[in-house]
Amino acid sequence: MPPKSLILALALSASIAAAQSGASPTPAPQLSPKAAYDAAMHPLDLTRASFGNWSDTELAALKITIAHAQTECAARDPKTFANDDLIDLAHLCALGQSWPAVIDATSLYIAADTPRPRLKDAYASLIDAQLHAKNERAAFKSAQAMLAAIPDKLPYDSVAADTFTEAIAYMQFTDTEDALALSAARQPLLLANLHAAATPPTQQSPSSQSVRELYADGLTLAILQQLSRQSPTETVATLDAALPPQLAPDDAIPIAALRRRYALLGQPLPKLTPASWPGARPYLTSTRQAPQVPALHAITALLLFPDWCAQCIRMGSKFPETVFTVSGHEAYFYGLLAETMPPNKPPTKPNPSFSPADAANYLTGTPTFAVDASLLSLFSANDPPFAIITDSQGIIRVAQPVTEDAFNFGNTMDSAIALVGKQFPLPAR
Repeated sequence: MPPKSLILALALSASIAAAQSGASPTPAPQLSPKAAYDAAMHPLDLTRASFGNWSDTELAALKITIAHAQTECAARDPKTFANDDLIDLAHLCALGQSWPAVIDATSLYIAADTPRPRLKDAYASLIDAQLHAKNERAAFKSAQAMLAAIPDKLPYDSVAADTFTEAIAYMQFTDTEDALALSAARQPLLLANLHAAATPPTQQSPSSQSVRELYADGLTLAILQQLSRQSPTETVATLDAALPPQLAPDDAIPIAALRRRYALLGQPLPKLTPASWPGARPYLTSTRQAPQVPALHAITALLLFPDWCAQCIRMGSKFPETVFTVSGHEAYFYGLLAETMPPNKPPTKPNPSFSPADAANYLTGTPTFAVDASLLSLFSANDPPFAIITDSQGIIRVAQPVTEDAFNFGNTMDSAIALVGKQFPLPAR
């Protein structure tokens, strides 16, 4: 049987041939109405999810909520509880950000000899608390123990998947070997569930993950292998072979987007044409030209985001200087503002209410330039902010969403730049 990539190429060739011959081409696949609705709501969902976009009233209520939870957590000793009460206590203490108490409560539940119907929740809360406490090694061991309990003691479902994804993302750049080991150990579960998706419904796996979610998680192993300078060829081939022979558009379209993004890794950064570098950035009008991207003989870190992403615009105040050094590796940073609507001219007075058309004006004075919105599609950057990091030869090594705290000292961007500099140094002259 030919590989799926060849089948897709043949289908595309047939569609082109049909168009040239005058025959009706095969219509492009469409998302279902539900999936299209979810996609349309995605920008609003992302905006609502960011605490930085909450009103002062909501933030005040959140602060009070956390304080109350801390007080209630501190008033309870985990050793005096058992069974489900321990999990409920862990949730209370997590709300209060009392991570040691969460670790104590969940550890007691996991070690108990009694029936543990909420074991999945216990592991999820334990690993989350260990990561918040910055105890990566403990989180790694807990994740290994959780994997060992699947499927005999707990199912591999969306909760388990989210737990492993959180742990792997945390370890990706700082403890890459652990992230790689955890992803490799998880891979057989993903492949088994992908195979099960092709069987009749009565025989399917109980996994609540969709085919596209399973594929995305499976592709993580190949991404980590590339970061570790290992060959991902077999991983990708095995993952593609596990896909059901017939994919519904709701799976096929996002999987195709994931493949396009993955295919950019290990390739030169596409040529970027700034749409308004001097005009949107008055402080650079003296140069009258955009910088060289990627930088010559240095790491280049880019943050891509659309003009509607208020939390991304707010990150502008945390953008580093254009040139900086991480772990001895020189790096250049630029923000890439993808304009999805015509920009406004600089106002005479600051506009206090957020407007995507004013995004460039909000970022004046930062190392940011505007680019065409098509760059979002090229990188399938549906979950901004989106980081792109090239090595010192201009080859893309990182292309993925990041969190709003990515520029905090020692967080994602620093760790990723340090790893890329170490793994892909300039060749000796």
